[in-house]
Amino acid sequence: MSGNLPPITDLRARHAGWDKPTQENLKEIGTVEFLWRNLFEAIFHPDQGDWHERWQQLHDLLAERCPNNYERSTTLFYLENVKNCLEKEEDWTKHWKMVLIYLENTRDWARKSIIRA
Repeated sequence: MSGNLPPITDLRARHAGWDKPTQENLKEIGTVEFLWRNLFEAIFHPDQGDWHERWQQLHDLLAERCPNNYERSTTLFYLENVKNCLEKEEDWTKHWKMVLIYLENTRDWARKSIIRA
């Protein structure tokens, strides 16, 4: 393998292995998913709260609770895309599937960040 890639054994261990969460990981993931669900509800059911506020709460939690790793960077990237879609599109409901994909990716990468620490 050439270039700046890490050894394949390191890549395989981090990305192709089975991630087994600890009990502490599960608690952290539960907290993240609670706030994620609040954001989801605020976006798709606006009477459930202000999505800006819910977005900020989730962002702050992710920045605080997810280890400072590649997975956290990816998590925050997807969360930022949620915000960008909602703010930049005049009628974001035409692109609701993209918002949903970004939301799901946010949740999934947050899990990975916590487990892979």
